Amino acid sequence: MTALLATLTKTAGRPFDLLGVGECSVDLVYRVALRLDEPLPDKTSAHAHEVLGGGQIATACAAAARLGRRVRFVGAVGMDGAGQALLSELAADRVDTSGVRRCLGTQTRTALILCGASGERSVIEWRDQNLRLPVDHPPPELIESCRVLHADLCFPDSSVAAAAQARAKGLLVSLDLDRPGPLAPELMALSDLCVVSAHFPSLLTGISDPEKAALSLADRTPGRVIVTQGEHGCWLVVGSSLHRVPAFDPPRLVDTTACGDTFHAGLIVGLLDAADAGVLDDEAALLSAVHFASAAAALKCGDLGRRGCPKRSAVDSFLRSYG
Repeated sequence: MTALLATLTKTAGRPFDLLGVGECSVDLVYRVALRLDEPLPDKTSAHAHEVLGGGQIATACAAAARLGRRVRFVGAVGMDGAGQALLSELAADRVDTSGVRRCLGTQTRTALILCGASGERSVIEWRDQNLRLPVDHPPPELIESCRVLHADLCFPDSSVAAAAQARAKGLLVSLDLDRPGPLAPELMALSDLCVVSAHFPSLLTGISDPEKAALSLADRTPGRVIVTQGEHGCWLVVGSSLHRVPAFDPPRLVDTTACGDTFHAGLIVGLLDAADAGVLDDEAALLSAVHFASAAAALKCGDLGRRGCPKRSAVDSFLRSYG
């Protein structure tokens, strides 16, 4: 199992802290006065509508930048106004987008998001199949400029190739896995930090019991495994057992979209903070990073989508209020 802090300490002098490789999106967010766990009417009116930047890796990059870290993002957008708007929004958060691929004749990925009366959400996504990232992208010199690689399965061939190079260059490899897809086992085999959604372990392993599935998943990766549970917190796999970490109650609940992405960013930032502070205990640092990530995710709920990702000062103040 990777020594998380030792890995991060060895790369402390690199110009960027985080390289995100994967999904970006334009989110069309509609707030409706309905419960999304009940049948929807044939027709209804939204009481608010926003067009926001989204996508799990791009949002995690923006969140990490707001938390004070130096960040690069690599993904693919279309040669359209939506793609340019996404890049401009990331640039406003001081995320380097020089490695993003602009795909001629394609449209940027979009997602329709319904935000319900209690902050719950439902997502319909659309992606042009010609929106692709070459397997040799990002290039080695871009990877070597960073300390952490954070990837998903949006471009599986590229993510696996990038993860293999990242390990060779001494980076910590972090994953955001929501649904099993092509090359998921290969990518997990290269991870140091494998953070998955609540249903992912059962879908991948075929084991219906969530706890047994989580433990089985941990046997398939050398990385530390965390299973996110939304408002119920998360499970941290420790040896052959699960450590349950509760979530913080959001001070204000408007929208849960991007909470998971913010959690990923907070977890990475928390580990980087520990390494830079000279902490030596991986277990203590990981648990502290989970608390930091949970606080950031709770604060994110106060606004729609990526717009709610908090700054570092807000997270620190929130945690101080909890002692």
